[in-house]
Amino acid sequence: MGVLTLSEQRIRSRRPFNAKYIPNLHFLTQPSFVAVDFETANRGGGVSACQVALVKMEDGQVTDEFSTFIQPPQGYSRFEFTWLHGIGPRQVATAPMWDQIADQIARFVGDLPVYAHNATFDARVWKDLDDYFGTLSLPQHFFCSYLTARRMLPGLENYALPTVLHECDPTFSLNHHEAGSDAHACARIVRHLASRDDLHGALAP
Repeated sequence: MGVLTLSEQRIRSRRPFNAKYIPNLHFLTQPSFVAVDFETANRGGGVSACQVALVKMEDGQVTDEFSTFIQPPQGYSRFEFTWLHGIGPRQVATAPMWDQIADQIARFVGDLPVYAHNATFDARVWKDLDDYFGTLSLPQHFFCSYLTARRMLPGLENYALPTVLHECDPTFSLNHHEAGSDAHACARIVRHLASRDDLHGALAP
């Protein structure tokens, strides 16, 4: 094994990411939030991220969005999942690396809570990228629409993004595993969950 770079050492020595992925009433009822989705090139961890999309929702309406391909660094750029999301070397050839967009993304989020459908994955990708590139963009409040839906919508066949979206907003046409579409879907799920009448009972500890 060769000598590890500083960024690789950071990733291997990182502390576990401990996030409370189900929001309390204070966060779920906030009128503004951001939904995020990452796509990755391979099983090599979050550093192989090849696309990110963020959708900002305020008072029930999408007010801003940001989406870009990401060029994975050398050693993380093997594409295993092109069959899933359609992204390959051609799409990322002129795309920015994470350290070129991290500040812009942090400004986009600001202090808003962030949601992802399966936040354990997206938060880990985000943290891996920050650790590798030495950036500081990971949001303070990161929540999971998947886990929140499991708590608030018992009895669904499963809690995959298409299933939960159909329950929450069946009019939205999902292009699954395209980051922008997935982020929009997540935002619509959170909007629906936040509008339910049974919030207090569903989110009780």
